[in-house]
Amino acid sequence: MSPVPAFNFQSFNMDDLALVSKAREGLDAHLITTFREHAQFSKEVMAGLLHLTPKTIDNMKAGNKKIKAMQAEILLSLIRLFSRGEQLFGSVEEFKDWLGFPQPALEMQPPNKFLFSVTGIRLVEECLERIEQGYAA
Repeated sequence: MSPVPAFNFQSFNMDDLALVSKAREGLDAHLITTFREHAQFSKEVMAGLLHLTPKTIDNMKAGNKKIKAMQAEILLSLIRLFSRGEQLFGSVEEFKDWLGFPQPALEMQPPNKFLFSVTGIRLVEECLERIEQGYAA
């Protein structure tokens, strides 16, 4: 397997208002694959997180279509979350390991169970904030 090219998170590191504005504009569907490969998600998992099917994503890419606002907001939120998690834990792999462990702040559920909605992603971001501040998540 060839190495995944470095993913530039910095251009997607934005506050909530900028994120919503960017989502409203729509995103190139190819960004789904770029992020999916970086985050090491399968096609099926990535599609599920965006409430789409893998075939729909393939069709969007083939037609050079933009991602609709709802999916774009989830994708941008995931990108921002992974950027923060990767900085905090040192690698995508370490962050993904943490995502699989039950967290007290999430009623002992693993954070990866919350990645399918913007609200869930925000709850995971709050866990990362607590870790950054030196508290248990």
